[in-house]
Amino acid sequence: MALPSAALPSPSLTFTIPSLHDGLPLDCRIYHPASLGAVPDGTPWRKHAAIFAHPYAPLGGCYDDPVVDMVAGTLLQLGFLVGTFNFRCGLSFILQGLPLQREIVLTDTRIIRGAHGSAGRTSWTAKAERADYMSVVGFVCHYVHFLDPFNASASSRVEGTYEDEDGTDLRADGGEACPIRIRPATPTSSEPTTRDIVPILLLGGYSYGSMIASQLPSLETILGLFHAPGCGTPAAEIRLRAQYLAGKQNVVLASAREAAAVASRPKSPRIHVGLRVGGDEERRVSHESRRSRSTEFEEAIRHGVAELVARTKKGHRLSLNERGQAPTASVGGGNAVADHLLPIADRTSFVPAYLLVSPLQGFVTNLATMSLPPLFSLSGRAWSRFATGGGKEPVSSGPSGPDTLPRAVLGEAEDKLVKNATLAIYGDRDGFVPVRKLRNWASRLQAIQHSKFRAHEVSSADHFWAQRNVVSTLREAVRAFAISLIQGTAG
Repeated sequence: MALPSAALPSPSLTFTIPSLHDGLPLDCRIYHPASLGAVPDGTPWRKHAAIFAHPYAPLGGCYDDPVVDMVAGTLLQLGFLVGTFNFRCGLSFILQGLPLQREIVLTDTRIIRGAHGSAGRTSWTAKAERADYMSVVGFVCHYVHFLDPFNASASSRVEGTYEDEDGTDLRADGGEACPIRIRPATPTSSEPTTRDIVPILLLGGYSYGSMIASQLPSLETILGLFHAPGCGTPAAEIRLRAQYLAGKQNVVLASAREAAAVASRPKSPRIHVGLRVGGDEERRVSHESRRSRSTEFEEAIRHGVAELVARTKKGHRLSLNERGQAPTASVGGGNAVADHLLPIADRTSFVPAYLLVSPLQGFVTNLATMSLPPLFSLSGRAWSRFATGGGKEPVSSGPSGPDTLPRAVLGEAEDKLVKNATLAIYGDRDGFVPVRKLRNWASRLQAIQHSKFRAHEVSSADHFWAQRNVVSTLREAVRAFAISLIQGTAG
């Protein structure tokens, strides 16, 4: 039985960011909750956000997966800003015109682009996929930090627009100015502030995505990569793209809400605001039109990021003239400025939490045997040596089987699941991982003193959550966990 119909609406933003691993582009989507809509739902946005990763790409996993759709949609309905993405890696099986199914008949293999066209090659150690996930974490954290459409900061001119105060075109290459010109809304004093609220960042995934999420280092370690990144690096590009897109959305969202407020008054004229990139209008255009608009949007992002760099350089040169001494850091190169981004003052802090759906404990030893021919069926010991590059990285043989992470990274990754609110939910009929492994793993983490790790085993559920009765159980478990996070009662 198929999963229920899609729970996610059209994305608010569809874009790419470079992977921290090698700079290759990752397809990303951002979904705004109703509290950021033109007509607020009565609940102010508290900057809670979630990222949810998809299952294994070679078996058809991508951000359109039904379980990803259901879980992410549930979180969105509870007020989380939600991010999804496609891993840039994947071993693709070239089939003779047949759709991907659980039983795969392999006719040829080759390394090609990853999930739904994301660039990259297969990563047997999952190192690249962890970097992909960390890239999205960096983007979402900075996007949420700069996204503030209904408070006082939204009334200022958004950095990253194509016009200066006098209307002068500031596009980096001197091209045409942006055709969409939107006046920022005047903020209302009645909007609640989020300054005193520590928002939640819920990191999770389904199947292979949950394995990657569980292997991530701590949030503090991840965000340290974005503290003052060198110019031209993927981390710097991710930060600048987050700032640029958040700035544009501040104008669009504030203007849309102002227009809705004016339209609700008697005899008020309709105010036209700019198109929402990746919004419902995409349903009315062809695939080719969407592709063209996506290309144009990526080009606009590149121009906007270049403008951010140019403006920051200009600001630091002015500062240099005023103080008579060089600033400590800036973006861009040159003699007068340093070659890295400045740290962000008062950057938004997050309380991390983790959601693991059908986690794959010991998956690395089973990866080569999942519906694959005998050629790929290696023993656990041989697979461990292969996955770690010939034993160059230390391997830990614990209750969950050999891992591909160095012990130091593995310790930090597992510690975060104990120290922060974590829910692992799995079925007792999971065909990918013996339920005994999952129970032993869950029991071990729950037994640690002061552990915030919790496991929920669902009777009769398999790895794919295909039965309607278990789907509702999964949804309610996700909903209850998310509400406990919002209310501060988790763990």
